[in-house]
Amino acid sequence: MDLIRVAVRFFSGVPHPHLLGVCCPNRLSFCKKMNRHVLNRTKCYLAGNIENSNAPHSWRDMVKADLAATGIIFFDPLKKPFMDSVNEDKEHMARLGKLREESRFDDLSKIMRKIRVEDLSLVDRSDFLIAVISAKTASWGTAEEVFWANRMKKPIYLVVSEGKQACPFWIFGTLPADQIHGNIQEVIADILQIDSGEKRIDLTRWKIFREEFR
Repeated sequence: MDLIRVAVRFFSGVPHPHLLGVCCPNRLSFCKKMNRHVLNRTKCYLAGNIENSNAPHSWRDMVKADLAATGIIFFDPLKKPFMDSVNEDKEHMARLGKLREESRFDDLSKIMRKIRVEDLSLVDRSDFLIAVISAKTASWGTAEEVFWANRMKKPIYLVVSEGKQACPFWIFGTLPADQIHGNIQEVIADILQIDSGEKRIDLTRWKIFREEFR
């Protein structure tokens, strides 16, 4: 009888259950995991100095390019997603500088309050942050965004431009040490490992939706 069943299956063109993953369903799930982007359609906010930076877009553009295949949605304060927002580009920063120079503080405050609300709203909506700071140059907005995200226990990749050894002491009392990095390449490599499934995510910090809810 077994020979008859084999012959019928062979000539009928119906594939063997092993080829369909019926007898070994883990093979199919393994293949899906290999092709799946864990971080697809998650949202990442790119925090970093704009006011005192000569090239605030450079590292942001590099991150977006190197991680493009992951499907991560990046919130960039230089290119905000809000319909009525003003991007914090070079021309806009020059305008703010002029208002401050002319002592038009009420006008400056009105504009900056809107920017602050929008940027913190993007932090709220993000699943994780990448933040680049300098140990030598204060960036008050970046500091608030990092502390804001940390209160919500969001994953934060903090890059210190001068290296991890130059990171301010206070930061070590705020973030886990493994969230502090000395260069942006470390961060990109870590995110790629998480996205591929090679590295397991810390579920005490990563609170991302299942993909069908993103």
